[in-house]
Amino acid sequence: WSALGNGVGGTVKAIAAAENIYVGGTFTTAGGSPANYVAKWDGVAWSALGNGVSGTVNALAVDGLGNVYAGGNFATAGKPAASNIAKWDGSTWTTLGTGLNDTVNALLIDGSGNLYAGGLFSAAGSTNVNRIAKWNGSVWEALGTGTDFAVSALAVDDADSIYAGGTFNTAGGITANYV
Repeated sequence: WSALGNGVGGTVKAIAAAENIYVGGTFTTAGGSPANYVAKWDGVAWSALGNGVSGTVNALAVDGLGNVYAGGNFATAGKPAASNIAKWDGSTWTTLGTGLNDTVNALLIDGSGNLYAGGLFSAAGSTNVNRIAKWNGSVWEALGTGTDFAVSALAVDDADSIYAGGTFNTAGGITANYV
């Protein structure tokens, strides 16, 4: 084990690795400097991702272009309104449509670059998504009828099949018992 500088000033709930290490959680400092709920470790020092987000980050994912996606329980990212999910492109925060109407617990990017989100939300804008949704780069899409309760974990296999785990009993209307 080795420390990453002075670390962050609170709980880390999510880590994503690409060229850099990204962390999200309940902290507002990283390496002793301001970093609102999300920060980057470049191997030498911590830095903020712009103005960060306005609340807890539960999940992070990095795509093949180096964009960082943050999900959690927040209303803004940088300056724009961002309902619980946003994208950092290295210089600016942007929204993903109108976001999601409740907390995001898990994020995943498949081999085609699609972003999946799982959590407590039931809608993405006017689309009913029931706790799991896919962002295709332009719009949110439902995954069947979703799940009957929270999604906490997501994984993808080599065939791009998506797996979800959480506190749900049904997925797509069938008995699933949490996974």
